[in-house]
Amino acid sequence: MEREVLDRLQDFLRRKLNPEIGLAERARMKDMAEIILNDEPIGRVTVDDEDGERAYNVTVPIDMPPNPNLNETIRNKFGNQKLRVVPRPKKTDSSEIYLDDEYIAVLFRDDASGRSWTFEMAVLDFDLDPDADADE
Repeated sequence: MEREVLDRLQDFLRRKLNPEIGLAERARMKDMAEIILNDEPIGRVTVDDEDGERAYNVTVPIDMPPNPNLNETIRNKFGNQKLRVVPRPKKTDSSEIYLDDEYIAVLFRDDASGRSWTFEMAVLDFDLDPDADADE
């Protein structure tokens, strides 16, 4: 990804998840970047150019402790107390993630034990406009 795009994505993720998030280019993988928080890689961003529309997929694996409190685990993962997990109607394998009252992502359960989950956020190209949040 181009540095300008990485910077815009990083700014977006800092506004939505944590002001300390960073993005690092992946060598030999031009359509992928690593998400860094507290000097540790926590996930990745990939480019999706399907149907001529550019989007970015944010994927963060989440390991849950036994008897997890989903809200607490997500808030701790991103260091953001404004995040909350809301069950999806008629779905038992996923939940929605909200920043205050704004829907921002889905949390998918990867296995029946409930110990492995994946945070997935779709970021559209127009979301990267610095003024996009001002309209909300």
